[in-house]
Amino acid sequence: MADSLHRAFQKFDLGEKETEAVDLSWGDVEVGREECRLSLVGRIMGEKIANFTGVKNFTNHVWGYPRNMRVTELGPNVFQFNFEEEKDKERALNGRPWVLDNQLLVIKTWSEGIEKDPESFNTSHMWIQVWQLPIHWLCRVAGFKIGEVFKSVKEVIIPMGGGKEGKHMKILAEIDISKPLIRGLPVKHNEVEV
Repeated sequence: MADSLHRAFQKFDLGEKETEAVDLSWGDVEVGREECRLSLVGRIMGEKIANFTGVKNFTNHVWGYPRNMRVTELGPNVFQFNFEEEKDKERALNGRPWVLDNQLLVIKTWSEGIEKDPESFNTSHMWIQVWQLPIHWLCRVAGFKIGEVFKSVKEVIIPMGGGKEGKHMKILAEIDISKPLIRGLPVKHNEVEV
């Protein structure tokens, strides 16, 4: 038995051609890099494996049916979105966050190796609501200052209407989704906590 296994494994030796390396120059891959320049890479953050057709249909619809957009599945829940025009790519980036089937679709501008680096997708844009501030603090300047607890702030909105809970502000911030979202924080005015 051992001899027959030994003979069988000897047949699996790599041939001379299989052990030689192919050396690609910068010029050999430049066409592929240029094609990727107008692309986004997205990772669906969740337990469920997404359906390729569902992802393609969803992104086409919510991104306004970009002309000739190509979607390629790069692995489980990882997709590349190739655009013909920069404006279509920017529309997808500027509309974040995207939620597909109750799972967050984190999209990033393509960079070399991003599809193999799960940590590249640890940040995402999210709308954060801030409640229980004094009414005279509900302004964009205060919202950007409060948003400094996050990685960056893209937008601050003060909704016109209120409700039983009062008025609030919404901050579109880039947050680290690998960590729990902060549930609250003290806010000070002239070194006095409010």
